[in-house]
Amino acid sequence: MSLAKVREIPIPVLSDVFQSRIKYTLNQALSKRRLARSNALEAEQSLLGFLGLANWTPPEPLAYTARASDVFASGRFDARFYAPRIQALLDLLAVDGRTIADVADPRRDKFRPDVCAAFDYIEISDIDGAGAATSTRLATEDAPSRATWHVRAGDIITSTVRPIRRLSAQITPDQEGFVCSSGFVVVAPRDIAPEVLLTYLRLPVICELLDLFASASMYPAITDAAIFNLPLPHVPDVVADQVTQSVIAAKAAKARAASMLEAAKRAVEVAIEAGEPAAMASLDQAEGAI
Repeated sequence: MSLAKVREIPIPVLSDVFQSRIKYTLNQALSKRRLARSNALEAEQSLLGFLGLANWTPPEPLAYTARASDVFASGRFDARFYAPRIQALLDLLAVDGRTIADVADPRRDKFRPDVCAAFDYIEISDIDGAGAATSTRLATEDAPSRATWHVRAGDIITSTVRPIRRLSAQITPDQEGFVCSSGFVVVAPRDIAPEVLLTYLRLPVICELLDLFASASMYPAITDAAIFNLPLPHVPDVVADQVTQSVIAAKAAKARAASMLEAAKRAVEVAIEAGEPAAMASLDQAEGAI
């Protein structure tokens, strides 16, 4: 749209009292969003502290070497793959000799378009920056070719494309049976809290490790094996509880922020359609239910 057309968009004239009420609701929503980010950061810091990475200073020599036999065995010729900081990180994470495969399983519950008329679809762009996913309701006849896997409550989905972007999310109970893109690996936690696994997979240093195994330049992606072979130390219950509670608090704050924002938007619509008294009543009712 041109700037001239934007300037022609009509705007309702609303009272100062009503505008102040909307402003208050929006500020409350923004406050909850900030709280959600703070809680998510607390979860990451708790896990980083246990892993010894909170104040970790990796070795960064100006030059380093790798044995030719290691290069040919790995099939990797890029210098970053052999950086001392990567080996030091792997040594920290592999202290128990455990991997994600020891605590979680791949879920390969294949989606069959012929058994339903419509479904809820999760694609890469539906993952937000806080470990949650939205979805789109689609008719089966409009199913994308990449609609592949059913997901279950508590599953963790993580993108195999450009893992450096930290695109992982936890499936909520109301998303039971939804369908996700083939661009995700569906991980079913077995001996680890889903919130802990989610936080671990979203740590920047872990995403950096996964990014090392991405191949191709235009559409860099990793394999399922690269994710399940990722080292994962045993997390003590006390740390796991801290991480879990922080993630749960972050989700609750984010959900409240979304509800408050939606209530404010709906109130403005009601004010335009039915007047400010009805809008105020709508906002009172919505805020009482939040």
